Amino acid sequence: MSSERTITSRNLDVNQLRTLSTIVETGSFRRAADVLALTQPAVSYHIRRLEAVLHGPVFVRTRGRLELSDAGEELLFYARKILTVNDEAMARLTAPRNGLRLTIGVSEQLEDVLQDLLAGLTRALPRITLSARIGPSEHIAARTAEQETDVAVVIGRSRDERSRALGSLRLAWYARDATRLAAGPSLPMVLPAEPCNTRTHVVGTLDGQGVPWHVAYEGPDLAGLRAATRAGLGVIGLLANNGEKWNLTPVADGVLPLHPGAVPVSFVHAPGTPADVVEAAFSVARAALHRFPLVEEPEPVL
Repeated sequence: MSSERTITSRNLDVNQLRTLSTIVETGSFRRAADVLALTQPAVSYHIRRLEAVLHGPVFVRTRGRLELSDAGEELLFYARKILTVNDEAMARLTAPRNGLRLTIGVSEQLEDVLQDLLAGLTRALPRITLSARIGPSEHIAARTAEQETDVAVVIGRSRDERSRALGSLRLAWYARDATRLAAGPSLPMVLPAEPCNTRTHVVGTLDGQGVPWHVAYEGPDLAGLRAATRAGLGVIGLLANNGEKWNLTPVADGVLPLHPGAVPVSFVHAPGTPADVVEAAFSVARAALHRFPLVEEPEPVL
């Protein structure tokens, strides 16, 4: 009599786990689809497959917000561990064998990302030699297109095939004495010099709400913009949650007639950058970005 037994394997799908992790990290099914280059139905399908494993919901709606269920929280814990091991193994097994030089570009508003980018890329590509450039997003993006920078994280969205969405980050108003500044007939603004995606967004927001404004200070670098704001020249719109680091005073809610909204952030790479390097850098950039205030727009499971 045969003693053979049929063993049924039970495996979690790494792609489905990555979808779950990305939804939680970006705060939205839609943004997760953009980041992963999937359709929203595909994202929803991945979640349904995970729900079949759990025999219950991954997400629940609480007071109008989409949150992880208890089982979903536990699944996310293991998903992150599995993805970390998977990504590390793939990066090491496919790493260039003869060394690599990589120049990273980062928007000056996102300079805090650089530390995590350097550490993450060193882990993912052990034989790498790194250098970095920090500057206005438009300059960094241009240098990347000209192959002076290999990969970059910049503010703004591009239709270029070498650009990928990383999400959107909240802006905030900063000013020395916002109540005084807001009392005048026209709001004095501290603005980055053109071209600048943040400036375009801020100006569009003001004009869209019919807020009278004028340029009180205009400059090409963040240091000068911060100095002008601290001197009380006007209001500036920059990434939220950075007031303490930049020594800027956030404007309290209700002082100004509108919120500055959010700006998209993108990962771009130069022509000819090896595909495995692009994938490793994109994964590291996506993880590094989460120290910033991602916009939360929870969406239901479809």
